[in-house]
Amino acid sequence: MKLLDLVLTAVTVLSVTVVIAYLGLAYDTGLFTVLPEPVTAFFLRNGSLQWVALAVLVVGLIGKTLHGRMLKQRRPQPTRS
Repeated sequence: MKLLDLVLTAVTVLSVTVVIAYLGLAYDTGLFTVLPEPVTAFFLRNGSLQWVALAVLVVGLIGKTLHGRMLKQRRPQPTRS
């Protein structure tokens, strides 16, 4: 279960990075403006990746929330005496 949490965290961080890079490109600042052209060429040619990254971000956050609730329910609750 911890592995799934780590994977969801990694997916969320990666998709946030891509979404913020595209947002920065729209305002002529950020990651895509400072990296060399061969690195960013793939992302600039495929503008639809920003929407894919945004969808992955939303799904990752929903999955992380649901997974956190599931883990919380599985933990034994302390008994009161």
